Amino acid sequence: MRVIEAILYFEALGRTRLAVEDRVRKTSRGLEGSRLDVKRLEVGEVIEEPELDPLRFSALLEARVEGGLEDLVEVVARYGPTLVEILRPGRLELRAEDLSRLLLGLSRTISDLVEGDIQVPVPLSLKEIPVPQVGFDEEELWEMIYQDRGILYGLSLRLPEEIAEDTLLKLLLLEGCGVNSIEARDLDGGSEFRLEVVSPFESLFAVVFKYRPFSLNVIEPEVFDITAPELQNALSDLGSFVNSLLMGEDLQKAYERDTFSFKLV
Repeated sequence: MRVIEAILYFEALGRTRLAVEDRVRKTSRGLEGSRLDVKRLEVGEVIEEPELDPLRFSALLEARVEGGLEDLVEVVARYGPTLVEILRPGRLELRAEDLSRLLLGLSRTISDLVEGDIQVPVPLSLKEIPVPQVGFDEEELWEMIYQDRGILYGLSLRLPEEIAEDTLLKLLLLEGCGVNSIEARDLDGGSEFRLEVVSPFESLFAVVFKYRPFSLNVIEPEVFDITAPELQNALSDLGSFVNSLLMGEDLQKAYERDTFSFKLV
C-alpha cells in the first residue's frame, strides 16, 4: 500500500459559538479515531464575524495526515475538509478493480450521510444545451482513454422521475463525461439508468459522490495512474460537497470570503 501524505484544512461554521466548538471537537476526535496517522493537528480559536450572518462563528482546523487512499477518502467523505493538499506521492498507480471498490465504498458512505432520495440540482441554463451524442467508435474511445487519460466505466443509477434521459445526458456533459451507451427503465417514482461512460478521473469521482451509483465497474484501462493534482482536486471537491451537506442552506452566504484564507497562520 502506497502511503499518502496530505494536509486537510477544515473551516467549521455555525450560528453559535457552541455549535462551532462541537463541530471542531467531533472532527478532531474523528480524525484521531480514524485509520489515518495524524502527524499534526492544529485548531484555531473560535472567532465571530457578524457580517457573515447567519453563520457568524467560525474556527479553522488543520491536520497533517498519512495513510492509505481508502482511509483518506473515508475521512474526507465523513468530515468534509474545505481543502485537501496532497504532499506525496506525486503519482499513484491503481488497478481498475481497486478503483471500482474504492468508488463504490465512497458511494455507500455518502448514502449513509444523506438520507432519502438523491437530489440533483438542475441549472436553469440546462435547457439551452443541446443533447449530447451517445456512442463513440473504437478509435475515439482509444484516443480518449490512452491519449487523453480518460477512464471507461459502467455504472447504474436510480434517479427521481424529473431527471429524464436527455436531462441526465446534459448533466453528465457538464461534469465532463461522454456517454458511450445508456439504457433506462421506469421505476415507481423514478428511473434506473445503466450507462457506459468515459471521463477524466476527477469527473468520475464527482459523479460517484453526487449521483451515488449502486453499481460501478471500471473497464479500461486495467492499470492507470493518478497525479497528485488530480487527487487533490477530486478530494477537495468531495470535501466541499460534504461540507455543504453538513452545514445546510446557510452555507452559501458564509462562503463569500476568500477560499485561500483557510490555512492557519
